[in-house]
Amino acid sequence: MANVYELDRKSCKWWKKVFFRLLMRTVVNSWIAYCELKHQKTPLLDFIVPLAEALMAPGKLEAQYQRRRGIGRPSKTSRSLLNVGDHLPVTAKTCRRCRKCAQQKKESHTKIMCTMCNVPLCIDCFKSYHA
Repeated sequence: MANVYELDRKSCKWWKKVFFRLLMRTVVNSWIAYCELKHQKTPLLDFIVPLAEALMAPGKLEAQYQRRRGIGRPSKTSRSLLNVGDHLPVTAKTCRRCRKCAQQKKESHTKIMCTMCNVPLCIDCFKSYHA
């Protein structure tokens, strides 16, 4: 019964698997006891969802946002990096020096440009520049 909602993942550490299996066993045992006390069979999922919400409720914090005053306008690069999915590499007609390699004083020419930033970047530097 505990394997109905399988939580095992190949990439999960062994101790996490053991913990979640034990947790699921205790949930199923408490569900069985709950059904016997109420004399009605409640679906397991209908028992798990309120239980999970009740367990998470104390951990939720009331978010308090404080407005911080910025010093000037945000830079163009910080605003353009917000839309990470819009940054795509395209091939330009002319070779230019890679911006990131140039900052590190490396000699590297590339035809790859970022569509959003309009910055020349070699393939190796493209991902790290936008991270």
